[in-house]
Amino acid sequence: MGRNLQAMTSSAVMYARNKFSLIPVWLWVLQIVITSFFTMFFFAVMADYVNNPDLTVRYVVIGNMVQSIAATTLFSVADIPGTEKHTGMLSSLVQSPASLFSIFMGMSMLNILSGLISATLSLCYAQFIFGIDLSAANFLSIAVIFLITTLSLTGLGMAVGSVGLRLRTSTIIANIVSYIGLLICGVNFPISYLPEWVQFFSYLNPLTYAVNATRGAADGMGIAEISGDLTVMVVLGAAYLLISFILFSVFEKRMRDLGLYDSF
Repeated sequence: MGRNLQAMTSSAVMYARNKFSLIPVWLWVLQIVITSFFTMFFFAVMADYVNNPDLTVRYVVIGNMVQSIAATTLFSVADIPGTEKHTGMLSSLVQSPASLFSIFMGMSMLNILSGLISATLSLCYAQFIFGIDLSAANFLSIAVIFLITTLSLTGLGMAVGSVGLRLRTSTIIANIVSYIGLLICGVNFPISYLPEWVQFFSYLNPLTYAVNATRGAADGMGIAEISGDLTVMVVLGAAYLLISFILFSVFEKRMRDLGLYDSF
């Protein structure tokens, strides 16, 4: 346990150092600022143009406030194993006495931070740029939602990213999961608009509950009133982390046994 915790800490530090040796911190922050703003701006304009009473600008902006976490956390976390494989670093990581699951969890810490930064920026955009009235909002509830959403989507991202050890790349799958999540999780329109069989998949994504809880918190609901959504998010996040742990363990053992560290 101690060895894996140490590996998580070391990999988090090394990942951040490597990241910022390639790109400056200001450019990393600028990317988060621009991505979260223009995504929200695009869908806000679309909502205003469509003029559907069910899809108000407020509805869409709040949805994209939460979706910004998925854009910066889920995709980035899911892409880590495939990237390490493509850069030839996977064979070195496998030689570590710690598990790949612990190493990649450590690498995910920077993306968890970026998700929280993106959500906080999006909250500011919603109130000060798009004019969304949040005077009645329960900001403690919103903060708790952001934190749990980031962690639960990290679990989903790890589960998706684990297949990067077996496939040529995890980027394509990460893209599919991220953008399908945008469509089916009630971000830009109610999931009731979807066919019933598609709604089933909506309820498997923590983002669905995060969006619903955030809309409630924006109207003043406290933590107790949104506890149902928060509980489901925690359960789903834990389930996806367990799945990713199992998959990483299976794939890592196969790589060690067959020496398929860099096989595509």
